[in-house]
Amino acid sequence: MVRPVYAYANARAKALQSDLLSSSKLESFAGMKDLDEIVHELNLSSYKDDLANLSVKYSGADLLEASIHRNLVRSLKTAISLTPRDAKNVISLILGRWDIRNINLIITSKALGYSFGSQSDIFLFSSHDYPLGPIAGSLTYYDLKNLIDMKDISLVVEWVGTRFGADMEPFLERYRNDGEIGPLLLQIELTYLRRLVTAMSGRSGSDTRVVAALKAKIDEKNLVAILKAKQRNLNAVDVPKFTVEGGNISKQTLSDLFRAGGVEELVENLKPYYDLTEGLGEYRSRGLVILENLLTKKITQKTISSLRVAPPSISSIVAYILLKELEVENLTKIIRGKENGVPESEIKASLVFA
Repeated sequence: MVRPVYAYANARAKALQSDLLSSSKLESFAGMKDLDEIVHELNLSSYKDDLANLSVKYSGADLLEASIHRNLVRSLKTAISLTPRDAKNVISLILGRWDIRNINLIITSKALGYSFGSQSDIFLFSSHDYPLGPIAGSLTYYDLKNLIDMKDISLVVEWVGTRFGADMEPFLERYRNDGEIGPLLLQIELTYLRRLVTAMSGRSGSDTRVVAALKAKIDEKNLVAILKAKQRNLNAVDVPKFTVEGGNISKQTLSDLFRAGGVEELVENLKPYYDLTEGLGEYRSRGLVILENLLTKKITQKTISSLRVAPPSISSIVAYILLKELEVENLTKIIRGKENGVPESEIKASLVFA
């Protein structure tokens, strides 16, 4: 029997989903002549107030990016507010991916010697006052300011390790030795995802769909890692170093997949899990990013479609969150593509719809 509190939350989440921009509307943005036309169209949507409030400070691409991120923050706060009390901690953890995004942004900026500008309670800003990561997770403005003010990457990583209960020292040491920040950032994200899956493990019924969706995100990180490793001809014995348990595909299976003779054979062997073979033609001419994008599309479409049809539960709230984040990601691709003169066909090809 569905508890009334979840029936109400499900109805609210479905109503919020109906307010999202349609795939046809988003595709039409890719065909617009300039950013001003996109601003005009978004002024006819739920982004109207955000555009009006921020237009005194920003214009063009900056205005659009700031507005969609501010709208995202408000939308995610709404999702938290309608979540039943016994699931608020789980939803807060799910929104914690924005914390991880900002933490990794701070670490990367420090590694590259970049600085941040003035902070707000909504965004992290670049030194040029450009809005970067929205503050949409559980970390506060003061938490992020504290991390930004730390003089050394090791202090940031130590803080993260303590917060998430993980030993980051081996990855920090690797960064010190070879200057490669990627493995450290990946480990931080995977540590967060494992913690999230653990938090969901006690839930049952339709919420198992959420667990499968979260595990699929770990699959995505693991599969991208082995694809990159295969392309770089890394040794099979190193696979356990850059993959983790917790996904729907076990580490042993990942190691078995890695025995393939090359990227194309690996993709063929991956078909029972995620069929990426349709991207092999473009991979040969454009590189691995084609397969990475296709994998993201496949996982996103599969997980969101499963969540959208689940009975009233936390699944409907998670589905709304993922769909809203997907809308923002698509808008960001369109804005950046238009700003940089990317052809309409390429922008449309990069968009992901559930």
